[in-house]
Amino acid sequence: MKIFRNFFSLLLIFTCLCGSVSFAAAVQVKVGATEFPPYIKIDKDGRVTGIIVEVLAYLNSIQGKYKFVAIPASAMRRHTDFKNKVFDVSFFDNVEWGWDKTQVDVSDVFMRGKEVYIALEKPGRNEDYFSDFTNKTMVGMLGYHYGFANFNSDPEFLRKKYRMQLTSSNNGSIEMILDGRGDIAIVSDAFLNWYLLTHPARRRILISKRIDQPYLHTVIVRKGLKPTTHEINGYLKQFRQSKEFERIVNRYGVTP
Repeated sequence: MKIFRNFFSLLLIFTCLCGSVSFAAAVQVKVGATEFPPYIKIDKDGRVTGIIVEVLAYLNSIQGKYKFVAIPASAMRRHTDFKNKVFDVSFFDNVEWGWDKTQVDVSDVFMRGKEVYIALEKPGRNEDYFSDFTNKTMVGMLGYHYGFANFNSDPEFLRKKYRMQLTSSNNGSIEMILDGRGDIAIVSDAFLNWYLLTHPARRRILISKRIDQPYLHTVIVRKGLKPTTHEINGYLKQFRQSKEFERIVNRYGVTP
């Protein structure tokens, strides 16, 4: 009996050690999080919130090989931070948004959306208002890449060519239009939907049928990194087929 007791004791210790090794072996994956509501939000204390948190929590729950951790990154510094290895992966991103294609790999598209033009609703103002940006003050977010400007995010270029007023949030862009401090703003459809739901008294917004750019949300991954885009594609496929994905789509009003 003593031999069996010793055997089971050793087996228990071995099992615990294996569990500890498995936990310790989880590789931390640093995910850059740039303000991009409702996908990514940074609160006043610098904490990351929004859809990204729920996506990463799901990915961490379905596997133990990697631990995805959100790292706050500013829109203006994110490419520099990437080069300096502050983070290695970026969700809800697109390779056309300033990335060096020789340095990164790109996942499959896992979610979609779009950016739309908005203006203050006024008598007689209609879709024609969005057909020409000449002599109009544009409003957008600092560090963002916009289709109408050929994805050039340089603030000086945008200010000189489009008299562009740059804000730090989509909310700020909408408020500038409502307050008459700009003519046309570019905002994400998901954020605009959320804004109109939560600010019913602020519905004086004319929304163009013309879009600035479609969102083809992918994951940008540093070349040579583990996890590979092949692994991430597998995780994202599980995510898209999950109840969690359905819940997020319904809760935030985003396009699956």
